[in-house]
Amino acid sequence: MSSLLGKIGAKKQKMSTLEKSKLDWENFKEEEGIVEELAIHNRGKDGYIERKAFLERVDHRQFEIERDIRLSRMKP
Repeated sequence: MSSLLGKIGAKKQKMSTLEKSKLDWENFKEEEGIVEELAIHNRGKDGYIERKAFLERVDHRQFEIERDIRLSRMKP
């Protein structure tokens, strides 16, 4: 009897949107067979974050070089 009341009283935990999206993404990767390809891509130098960081460093360095040139021309 107590087990029956326990089942009735126990609420089913709802899945959050984030958990559902993560589960859907994992299932999609499995179905498409791209798990290893994504792991290799994200691990290597071809990863988006690494490329973005590299381009930001290059842009900042280029700005510093151009700034130094402008400042050197201003001084007689």
